[in-house]
Amino acid sequence: MKARFFTDITCPWAWQSSRWFKKIEEELNIPTTWELFSLAIKNKSSNKSPEMREKHHKSLRVLRILQAVQNELSNDNVSSLYTAIGNNFHVKKQTIDSNLENILDECGIDNKFLENMDNEDLDKMIENSTQQAVKLCGNDVGVPIIVLNDGKKEKAIFGPIISKVPNLQESLEMWEHFKYICFNENIHELKRERFIPLGL
Repeated sequence: MKARFFTDITCPWAWQSSRWFKKIEEELNIPTTWELFSLAIKNKSSNKSPEMREKHHKSLRVLRILQAVQNELSNDNVSSLYTAIGNNFHVKKQTIDSNLENILDECGIDNKFLENMDNEDLDKMIENSTQQAVKLCGNDVGVPIIVLNDGKKEKAIFGPIISKVPNLQESLEMWEHFKYICFNENIHELKRERFIPLGL
């Protein structure tokens, strides 16, 4: 089994799902490629408030760093940087573009990658990655999008959307159900109201 995990660094729900999937990746030794997705690009509109435009601008500048790292370094570097930025933003509640020099240092990544924050040439690559995920899963989706390949077929699905990160045993149980749903094309959607608050 191989996997691709498409995510937007700013989405707290995708962050929770990524922490679940990291447990699966590590426990079951599943080769996983961490891919970029931009909700700002997918849902682009000229009718956004100034506050929303500023939020999307900041998130895109951080995604450019991740894209540059993906272009030049390894998938492990992308994964560790996503985790470090996510912890700073989602867990420590810092702004998405804060402490980036320290974060890169902690990940063993050269600070030169900060120069890419205003490199608009990278936006097309981020858009292509986003559109690739949409093509695999459909347009009426968000993040995460997880693509599984069992050697016989490759299928993609949006989700899971979870409020809290389950423990290892529960994570493994959820994984078995998730695999079945992902590969079963007859299942399109399962959804209910979010009764449990986001655990962040």
